[in-house]
Amino acid sequence: MRAFDLVHKGDEHGFSLLEMLVALGILMAVFGFVATGTMQLQHRANMEASKVDLTQEARSFLDQVSRDIRQTGFPSVRTVDPAMAAANPNSFAVGLIDVEPGKLVMEGDMDGSGQVSDVTVELIPAGGPCPCVLRRGSVTKAAAALGGAPAYYTEVTNVMNSNVFTAYFYDGTVVPLPALPADLPNIKNIGLTLNVQTTYADPIDHAPATITMASKAKINN
Repeated sequence: MRAFDLVHKGDEHGFSLLEMLVALGILMAVFGFVATGTMQLQHRANMEASKVDLTQEARSFLDQVSRDIRQTGFPSVRTVDPAMAAANPNSFAVGLIDVEPGKLVMEGDMDGSGQVSDVTVELIPAGGPCPCVLRRGSVTKAAAALGGAPAYYTEVTNVMNSNVFTAYFYDGTVVPLPALPADLPNIKNIGLTLNVQTTYADPIDHAPATITMASKAKINN
Protein backbone atom coordinates (compact mmCIF):
# COMPACT_ATOMS: atom_id res chain seq x y z
CA MET A 1 0.00 0.00 0.00
CA ARG A 2 1.36 3.47 -0.89
CA ALA A 3 2.00 5.99 1.87
CA PHE A 4 -0.41 8.60 0.65
CA ASP A 5 -3.21 6.05 0.67
CA LEU A 6 -2.96 6.05 4.48
CA VAL A 7 -3.91 9.74 4.69
CA HIS A 8 -7.54 10.11 5.68
CA LYS A 9 -9.75 12.63 4.03
CA GLY A 10 -10.65 14.04 7.44
CA ASP A 11 -7.06 15.26 7.86
CA GLU A 12 -7.24 17.59 4.82
CA HIS A 13 -7.45 21.31 5.78
CA GLY A 14 -8.49 24.51 3.89
CA PHE A 15 -9.81 28.05 4.55
CA SER A 16 -13.07 28.24 6.37
CA LEU A 17 -15.76 30.70 5.22
CA LEU A 18 -15.08 32.94 8.23
CA GLU A 19 -11.34 33.08 7.47
CA MET A 20 -12.04 33.98 3.86
CA LEU A 21 -14.41 36.76 4.91
CA VAL A 22 -11.88 38.16 7.37
CA ALA A 23 -9.13 38.10 4.73
CA LEU A 24 -11.43 39.72 2.19
CA GLY A 25 -12.37 42.43 4.67
CA ILE A 26 -8.72 43.23 5.37
CA LEU A 27 -7.94 43.42 1.65
CA MET A 28 -10.90 45.73 1.05
CA ALA A 29 -9.79 47.99 3.92
CA VAL A 30 -6.25 48.18 2.52
CA PHE A 31 -7.49 48.88 -1.00
CA GLY A 32 -9.88 51.53 0.33
CA PHE A 33 -7.08 53.25 2.25
CA VAL A 34 -4.81 53.22 -0.80
CA ALA A 35 -7.59 54.50 -3.07
CA THR A 36 -8.47 57.33 -0.65
CA GLY A 37 -4.84 58.35 -0.38
CA THR A 38 -4.42 58.28 -4.14
CA MET A 39 -7.53 60.43 -4.64
CA GLN A 40 -6.31 62.96 -2.06
CA LEU A 41 -2.92 63.13 -3.74
CA GLN A 42 -4.61 63.65 -7.11
CA HIS A 43 -6.81 66.43 -5.70
CA ARG A 44 -3.78 68.04 -4.10
CA ALA A 45 -1.84 67.86 -7.37
CA ASN A 46 -4.79 69.38 -9.25
CA MET A 47 -5.09 72.20 -6.72
CA GLU A 48 -1.36 72.97 -6.83
CA ALA A 49 -1.44 72.98 -10.64
CA SER A 50 -4.46 75.31 -10.53
CA LYS A 51 -2.58 77.65 -8.15
CA VAL A 52 0.42 77.75 -10.46
CA ASP A 53 -1.77 78.49 -13.49
CA LEU A 54 -3.69 81.21 -11.65
CA THR A 55 -0.49 82.79 -10.37
CA GLN A 56 1.00 82.93 -13.86
CA GLU A 57 -2.25 84.23 -15.34
CA ALA A 58 -2.68 86.92 -12.69
CA ARG A 59 0.98 87.98 -12.84
CA SER A 60 0.91 88.26 -16.63
CA PHE A 61 -2.29 90.33 -16.44
CA LEU A 62 -0.87 92.64 -13.76
CA ASP A 63 2.31 93.14 -15.77
CA GLN A 64 0.30 94.06 -18.85
CA VAL A 65 -1.86 96.60 -16.99
CA SER A 66 1.23 98.03 -15.24
CA ARG A 67 2.86 98.62 -18.63
CA ASP A 68 -0.33 100.34 -19.81
CA ILE A 69 -0.34 102.61 -16.77
CA ARG A 70 3.28 103.64 -17.33
CA GLN A 71 2.43 104.57 -20.93
CA THR A 72 -0.72 106.47 -19.99
CA GLY A 73 -0.69 110.03 -21.31
CA PHE A 74 2.03 109.42 -23.90
CA PRO A 75 2.40 111.27 -26.15
CA SER A 76 1.08 114.24 -24.24
CA VAL A 77 -0.27 117.33 -25.92
CA ARG A 78 2.89 119.14 -24.78
CA THR A 79 5.07 116.96 -27.05
CA VAL A 80 2.91 117.36 -30.16
CA ASP A 81 3.10 120.27 -32.54
CA PRO A 82 0.25 122.65 -31.60
CA ALA A 83 -0.98 122.84 -35.19
CA MET A 84 -1.05 119.04 -35.44
CA ALA A 85 -2.75 118.70 -32.07
CA ALA A 86 -5.44 121.14 -33.11
CA ALA A 87 -5.96 119.47 -36.47
CA ASN A 88 -5.79 115.90 -35.16
CA PRO A 89 -6.84 115.43 -31.50
CA ASN A 90 -6.21 111.69 -31.93
CA SER A 91 -2.46 112.32 -32.19
CA PHE A 92 -2.02 112.81 -28.43
CA ALA A 93 -3.28 111.12 -25.26
CA VAL A 94 -5.17 112.83 -22.47
CA GLY A 95 -4.06 110.28 -19.83
CA LEU A 96 -6.51 108.91 -17.28
CA ILE A 97 -10.15 109.00 -18.27
CA ASP A 98 -11.83 107.09 -15.42
CA VAL A 99 -10.66 105.46 -12.19
CA GLU A 100 -13.12 103.46 -10.10
CA PRO A 101 -12.68 100.60 -7.60
CA GLY A 102 -13.46 98.09 -10.32
CA LYS A 103 -12.70 100.01 -13.49
CA LEU A 104 -9.77 101.83 -15.07
CA VAL A 105 -9.86 103.69 -18.39
CA MET A 106 -6.69 105.26 -19.75
CA GLU A 107 -5.32 106.65 -22.96
CA GLY A 108 -1.88 106.37 -24.51
CA ASP A 109 0.41 104.85 -27.09
CA MET A 110 0.60 101.50 -25.27
CA ASP A 111 2.72 99.53 -27.73
CA GLY A 112 5.02 102.17 -29.18
CA SER A 113 3.34 102.00 -32.57
CA GLY A 114 2.59 105.70 -32.67
CA GLN A 115 -1.15 105.04 -32.43
CA VAL A 116 -3.03 106.28 -29.38
CA SER A 117 -5.47 103.80 -27.86
CA ASP A 118 -8.11 103.85 -25.17
CA VAL A 119 -7.58 100.92 -22.78
CA THR A 120 -10.30 99.71 -20.44
CA VAL A 121 -9.71 97.33 -17.53
CA GLU A 122 -12.97 96.46 -15.82
CA LEU A 123 -14.49 94.00 -13.39
CA ILE A 124 -17.51 92.01 -14.56
CA PRO A 125 -20.04 92.12 -12.95
CA ALA A 126 -19.34 95.68 -11.86
CA GLY A 127 -19.28 95.99 -8.07
CA GLY A 128 -19.75 92.24 -7.49
CA PRO A 129 -20.93 89.93 -6.18
CA CYS A 130 -17.85 87.92 -7.00
CA PRO A 131 -16.36 85.63 -8.25
CA CYS A 132 -15.89 88.08 -11.11
CA VAL A 133 -13.92 88.41 -14.32
CA LEU A 134 -11.34 91.17 -14.71
CA ARG A 135 -10.84 91.88 -18.40
CA ARG A 136 -8.69 94.22 -20.48
CA GLY A 137 -9.72 95.69 -23.82
CA SER A 138 -8.56 98.40 -26.15
CA VAL A 139 -9.76 100.50 -29.06
CA THR A 140 -7.97 103.18 -31.02
CA LYS A 141 -8.70 106.72 -29.91
CA ALA A 142 -9.95 107.53 -33.40
CA ALA A 143 -12.39 104.61 -33.33
CA ALA A 144 -13.49 105.48 -29.79
CA ALA A 145 -14.29 109.02 -30.91
CA LEU A 146 -16.70 107.50 -33.44
CA GLY A 147 -18.38 105.36 -30.79
CA GLY A 148 -16.26 102.23 -31.18
CA ALA A 149 -16.19 99.83 -28.23
CA PRO A 150 -13.07 98.14 -26.85
CA ALA A 151 -12.20 94.62 -28.01
CA TYR A 152 -11.37 92.40 -25.01
CA TYR A 153 -8.57 89.87 -25.41
CA THR A 154 -7.16 89.13 -21.95
CA GLU A 155 -8.86 88.39 -18.66
CA VAL A 156 -8.50 86.86 -15.21
CA THR A 157 -11.31 84.70 -13.86
CA ASN A 158 -12.43 83.87 -10.30
CA VAL A 159 -11.51 87.31 -8.96
CA MET A 160 -12.95 87.56 -5.44
CA ASN A 161 -12.36 91.26 -4.57
CA SER A 162 -14.42 94.10 -6.01
CA ASN A 163 -11.96 96.86 -5.00
CA VAL A 164 -9.23 96.21 -7.54
CA PHE A 165 -7.80 99.70 -8.13
CA THR A 166 -6.36 102.30 -5.77
CA ALA A 167 -5.23 105.75 -6.94
CA TYR A 168 -2.63 108.01 -5.33
CA PHE A 169 -1.92 111.72 -5.67
CA TYR A 170 1.59 113.06 -6.24
CA ASP A 171 2.11 113.36 -2.47
CA GLY A 172 1.11 109.72 -1.90
CA THR A 173 -2.32 110.33 -0.40
CA VAL A 174 -5.14 108.06 -1.52
CA VAL A 175 -7.66 109.42 -4.02
CA PRO A 176 -11.34 108.83 -3.16
CA LEU A 177 -12.88 106.65 -5.87
CA PRO A 178 -14.54 107.05 -8.25
CA ALA A 179 -12.09 109.85 -9.03
CA LEU A 180 -13.49 113.26 -9.88
CA PRO A 181 -12.54 114.76 -13.26
CA ALA A 182 -10.57 117.46 -11.45
CA ASP A 183 -8.53 114.78 -9.63
CA LEU A 184 -7.55 112.76 -12.69
CA PRO A 185 -4.63 115.02 -13.83
CA ASN A 186 -3.18 114.91 -10.29
CA ILE A 187 -3.05 111.12 -10.00
CA LYS A 188 0.49 109.77 -10.22
CA ASN A 189 0.26 106.11 -9.14
CA ILE A 190 -2.28 103.32 -9.59
CA GLY A 191 -2.34 100.27 -7.34
CA LEU A 192 -3.84 96.93 -8.36
CA THR A 193 -4.85 94.11 -6.03
CA LEU A 194 -6.17 90.71 -7.08
CA ASN A 195 -7.59 87.98 -4.85
CA VAL A 196 -8.02 85.01 -7.17
CA GLN A 197 -9.62 81.74 -6.11
CA THR A 198 -8.71 78.28 -7.39
CA THR A 199 -11.31 76.02 -8.98
CA TYR A 200 -10.11 72.99 -6.96
CA ALA A 201 -10.80 72.65 -3.24
CA ASP A 202 -8.23 71.52 -0.70
CA PRO A 203 -8.73 67.76 -0.01
CA ILE A 204 -8.38 68.34 3.74
CA ASP A 205 -10.50 71.41 4.55
CA HIS A 206 -12.50 71.23 1.29
CA ALA A 207 -12.02 74.96 0.68
CA PRO A 208 -10.54 76.53 -2.47
CA ALA A 209 -7.24 78.36 -2.13
CA THR A 210 -7.02 82.13 -2.64
CA ILE A 211 -4.01 83.77 -4.23
CA THR A 212 -3.39 87.46 -3.48
CA MET A 213 -1.24 89.52 -5.83
CA ALA A 214 -0.62 93.26 -5.85
CA SER A 215 1.34 95.77 -7.88
CA LYS A 216 1.74 99.53 -8.15
CA ALA A 217 2.59 101.43 -11.32
CA LYS A 218 3.61 105.04 -11.86
CA ILE A 219 2.27 107.24 -14.63
CA ASN A 220 5.43 108.53 -16.28
CA ASN A 221 3.87 111.18 -18.51
